[in-house]
Amino acid sequence: MLLRRLARPALAVCATLVTLLAGEMVVRVCGWAPGLKPMGLSTQDCIYQRSTNPILGFALKANYRSDAPDFIQTYERTNSHGQRDRERTLRKPQGIRRILLLGDSVVEGYGLREDETMSRRLEDLYPEGSTEVLNFGVSAYCTRAEIELLEVKGLAFDPDVVVLVFVENDFDNFNREAFALEGPRDRPAAVQALFRHSHLCRLAGVRWNLFHFGAQADPLRWNREAIGDNNVTEGLRRFRELADRHGFQPLVAIWPRFLADRIVDVCFLPPVGANDGSPLLVVEHLAAMNGLPSVRLSESFRRYHAALGTAASPRLRYSLGDELHPSREGCRVAAEALRQILVDLDAGRITPAQAMQRSAQDDAEAVAAARALGQAQPNYARVYNRLGTELLQAGRPAEAVTQFQQALAADPTYAGACNNLGVAYERLGGEEARAQFERAIQLQPDFTHAHFNLARLLMKTGHDAEAVAELERTLQIDPNHVDALNMLGTALGRQQKFAVAASHLERAVRLDPNHAEARSNLGAAYAGQGRLPEAIAQLEAALRLDPNDPGAIENLKRIRAALQE
Repeated sequence: MLLRRLARPALAVCATLVTLLAGEMVVRVCGWAPGLKPMGLSTQDCIYQRSTNPILGFALKANYRSDAPDFIQTYERTNSHGQRDRERTLRKPQGIRRILLLGDSVVEGYGLREDETMSRRLEDLYPEGSTEVLNFGVSAYCTRAEIELLEVKGLAFDPDVVVLVFVENDFDNFNREAFALEGPRDRPAAVQALFRHSHLCRLAGVRWNLFHFGAQADPLRWNREAIGDNNVTEGLRRFRELADRHGFQPLVAIWPRFLADRIVDVCFLPPVGANDGSPLLVVEHLAAMNGLPSVRLSESFRRYHAALGTAASPRLRYSLGDELHPSREGCRVAAEALRQILVDLDAGRITPAQAMQRSAQDDAEAVAAARALGQAQPNYARVYNRLGTELLQAGRPAEAVTQFQQALAADPTYAGACNNLGVAYERLGGEEARAQFERAIQLQPDFTHAHFNLARLLMKTGHDAEAVAELERTLQIDPNHVDALNMLGTALGRQQKFAVAASHLERAVRLDPNHAEARSNLGAAYAGQGRLPEAIAQLEAALRLDPNDPGAIENLKRIRAALQE
């Protein structure tokens, strides 16, 4: 009986982390979009700031630091040049080859630590001191903005190779924005006062963008007007011009979409003219028009996946679950593919698709297709969802509910907003939380976060058997979900199934040795089996990580007292 009493206090401590989904391809900065009110949220911690360059619209802050990054709008750091990268010198070190990766959030490393990003993985594949791979990814940039960043900042680093990682939503003729940003510069106090108190000054400031007030009032319009109506066509043309003028080797690497059962490319041209019916991507044709070599990364991912001989979902394996942003493994595979692609590029085995017989009509149709693909409007469901997550993080769940409801009014099939609405309801103590988690799962059956949040809610409300079933589903989708392993061990420990509880908790600790709660619960599970020396070791390890864990403190005291009897 003593050992059973020992096990319960620690095993009753379950994971309380709320997992939020900010939304795939999330826009980064939100100004006063149509139908939206400007948010009064603090943006001091945000890694982005408004730019005075209308094509960029916003940029990463230089010398940024965060002790608690969310890997969405805050990261660990940026370097002195305002890139998510190691510190670099403008002057290229003698004997060093420089590869510059251009792109949006796929390159920037949305949801990942800096050492997990594609650029870092690629640099690590080269002998130390031989090659630098510079991360010039900025979330939400379209192709034209990426080339603008290359021109105004990247060329100063004298790259030998520039790889443009092209993503399907790069056709959109705007840079998405989903949270308020601080201005790019301080304004004189007198100017601020005039703007606040004078209608005429406000009108003039917005209309003529004086002191950057126009861009702040309507950043999306300002950005779209500067980018134009066919950003990919113009961006690739300028890419070719810059390569010729500055002598670097250009490459367009086309990013795939990761579905549940396959890896695909999107945005194909219909078979026309002299293409002999062979399927060609719009961006491939545009690259060929400008003499730019291009390669589909999908082919490398398919070969890698086939070699594994696994039935695992590509979406869950290579993306963060949103079909687009790479996971840690996705970045690793992409880096290995790019390493070989660059070898082939140097050897002349990757060339522009000039062998493709093109007519003037073919080129005109490719340009028209790109223009048509760029007619998409900002998805304000994503904007509302992002604002809702901001409000949740600010401790304002009631206001967050309104934003998530607006997101679902704009897109009733948005599983991420359902999940987040459930979190907001839960924070408010509402009974509607469970229904929202279940709705998110109906919309996306392999939605890991929703399964985990539902399981966590069920545990909290005493429905342990149902929670166990949800946790098992979570682990079927993601076998390495540490918090689900910890919580499943907790639930099974409550049922005094100590051996099987310990097996799940052991796996959690192997995956994350610094998970204090999992170690505390593992110590309790060992105590329940009578494995007291092992229990002490785990509880002591838990207290080294979290000296104030009451369950670990109490259980360690009881075990030591029992051993002295």
